[in-house]
Amino acid sequence: MDNESQARTRHWLQLSIEAPPEYVEPLTHLFNLHGEGTASVERPGGFNPDEGEGPDPAAWVTIRGWLPIDPTTDSRRTAIDVGVRLIRHFVDLSELEEREVTDDEWRNQRFEPIRVGTNLVIVPRSAEFTGRDSDIVVGLEPGLAFGTGHHPTTLMCLEEIEDTVKSGCRFLDVGCGSGVLSIAALALGAEHAVGLDIDNDAVVSSKANLEVAGFSERSTVLQGSVPHKGIPDGDFDVVAANIAANVLIKLAGALLAAVSEGGVIITSGVLDTRLGDVVSTFESAGGVVQASRQIEDWTATRFVRAK
Repeated sequence: MDNESQARTRHWLQLSIEAPPEYVEPLTHLFNLHGEGTASVERPGGFNPDEGEGPDPAAWVTIRGWLPIDPTTDSRRTAIDVGVRLIRHFVDLSELEEREVTDDEWRNQRFEPIRVGTNLVIVPRSAEFTGRDSDIVVGLEPGLAFGTGHHPTTLMCLEEIEDTVKSGCRFLDVGCGSGVLSIAALALGAEHAVGLDIDNDAVVSSKANLEVAGFSERSTVLQGSVPHKGIPDGDFDVVAANIAANVLIKLAGALLAAVSEGGVIITSGVLDTRLGDVVSTFESAGGVVQASRQIEDWTATRFVRAK
């Protein structure tokens, strides 16, 4: 490598930590807040979907984040370390591991494909994958791997999306984060997907990720929450909201208004201790429970808007 090429090569400090799946969201938020790019999550393999086996939802995962090696590295690293020490008050995490990597090493990382539900498969673009004829493959960049079913709430939400999204339907994701739910819905045949998030960084990230996935022309990402002037009442066949119970309770009426009569609302991110509150609020607003499921302490519920 000549001197000019060396000068163009960017170096990164890769931080890695192992944690239970219920702590994926706070740790990835911490890494994304102080790092650059999007944190990734790796889940252990060792299961055979052809034999009806699935990933162990309780298995610990590895979260990775990247800091540019520049004058900001030490302050970023300190901020992440403080956040990790706060989370350690609730769970005994592994130690943070550090490794310096180059741009090429980051781009060429390998992550295992993740099978969700029956046919939906999340495949990092760097991975070698030979699937079944029935597989619906969602290709993601390595940095998007965190939002693909490692946390029980995301796993259940993706499974419900696979069960409910039909060809030609319109899909709304409230609290879209990385946009992975919209990407999955579009891969499953949705005509158009709209993502909505109060966080501008999430809006920027979702737009970029949908473009990388090849769905920018069939998607819209807006900042804000429901009700929203860009979200017409009754315009969507399926609405997904993977957000906290308190927010779901506050937005129940607006979420039901967004979906067409007989349309489906998927709620996730609800602890089992709050499920009764969420269900009663949605039922009072005109929703009917169609199905509910639970992994560990987390629940997901599918409501139908009553006609």
